[in-house]
Amino acid sequence: MLPKPQRLNLKKDFKWVSAGKRIDTKYMKLFIKMGDNLSARVGIAVSAQIFKKATQRNRARRITSTVFESLYAKLPSNINIVALPKDRVLEVKSGDILLDLEDTLKHEKIVD
Repeated sequence: MLPKPQRLNLKKDFKWVSAGKRIDTKYMKLFIKMGDNLSARVGIAVSAQIFKKATQRNRARRITSTVFESLYAKLPSNINIVALPKDRVLEVKSGDILLDLEDTLKHEKIVD
C-alpha cells in the first residue's frame, strides 16, 4: 500500500479527480487530473456492483495498489489518479496489468 501522503483519501478529492480526463485500459478505468500537489497521489475505488464479495473487492484493491506501487516512481509529481479496477483484474497476474497500464500511460504521454 502506498504511504498516506501519496494516496487520495477524501471524498471531495475523489470527486475533483473524477471530473478530469478519463482513460480506459483493459483492466481498469482511470481518471487523471493534474494539480498543484508536490507528489503524485493515487486513489483506488472498488465497486460493490462489479465485485460482489468483499474478498474480491479486497483482492482487486490489493492488486491495483501493487501495480501503482511499482509504477509510482515514473509518475509526474503533480498528477492525481483515481483507479477503478474492472472484473478482469482478478483473472490475470499483476505483471500483465502493470504492462497494460504502463503502455497506456506512455501512449497518453503521462509517463516517459
